[in-house]
Amino acid sequence: MRFLIGLLLLAGSTCWSRADELTPLAKRGEALAKKMCADCHAVGRTDLSPHVGAPPFRALDRRLDIDNFMQRLRGGLTSGHPDMLTFRFTPQDARAFIAYLRSVQGP
Repeated sequence: MRFLIGLLLLAGSTCWSRADELTPLAKRGEALAKKMCADCHAVGRTDLSPHVGAPPFRALDRRLDIDNFMQRLRGGLTSGHPDMLTFRFTPQDARAFIAYLRSVQGP
C-alpha cells in the first residue's frame, strides 16, 4: 500500500512539473518579458507588479484578447500611462511573447 501511495505521489509530481515546463518559444517570450517588462509588471505566475497599477501578466486575458494583442505588439505597443515605453516586436518575438503570456494565464 505504501508503495502504491508513493507511486501515485511521484506520478502526480511528474505531471505537475511537465505542466510548468515552457516550450522553447515560450521561454524566449519569458526572456523578453523579464528584460522589457518586469521593471513594472508582474511577469510570472505569482509575483507582484513593482509599479502600482501595472497589471500582472497572468491576468491579461481578463483585460484583453491575447490573439489581437499580437497585432498591437507588432504595430508598436503603447499605453496611455506616461511611464510606459513604446515597444515594437518582430513577428517572431511577438509570437514568443504571446506564447509566454498564454502559459502564465491564471485559472
